Amino acid sequence: MGCRQGGLGAWQGDSFRLIHRMNKQHGYELIAYGIVLAGLSYLAYRLAPALTRITLITGLAGGALCLIWGMRTILGNTKKVLPLLTLIPVSFILLSQAVLSWAGGHLDVPGRRMAALVITVLTVFSIGTLMMIVCAGIVFDEPSGGAAKDKSGQIPAPKRPEAKSNPIQP
Repeated sequence: MGCRQGGLGAWQGDSFRLIHRMNKQHGYELIAYGIVLAGLSYLAYRLAPALTRITLITGLAGGALCLIWGMRTILGNTKKVLPLLTLIPVSFILLSQAVLSWAGGHLDVPGRRMAALVITVLTVFSIGTLMMIVCAGIVFDEPSGGAAKDKSGQIPAPKRPEAKSNPIQP
């Protein structure tokens, strides 16, 4: 029951096995995310250029990096450190931009609400992609939350406790 180190963290015992690798499917998803991130950040910039310059820079830079990390994953580099180091700041910046764009009620910029909606969608999509990469490769050894099955694959019937005699009965 020792603590063994693995890529992004450590795990103890045999309750779960941590595999810190991605597969080709994750690479394709990173490429799709990079394209959507760059495209939607450009759309938000076109809707309200005065408010979304940071979103555009973040979207283009993060999208380009995610394209690179996705291609590297497809070609065989399955480590997830670099995609995580890209997705974490992108998600934080987009979250702050979403909050600022919705809270900017005193600014009467045309297209502000639509741009805020696009940035919010980007934020949700970015956090979802981040969680997908974080959870990539985690395999649990035991079934979670379910009843244990016997060797035949059937769930055994619960055993009823036997009635105990009450010594205080009249």
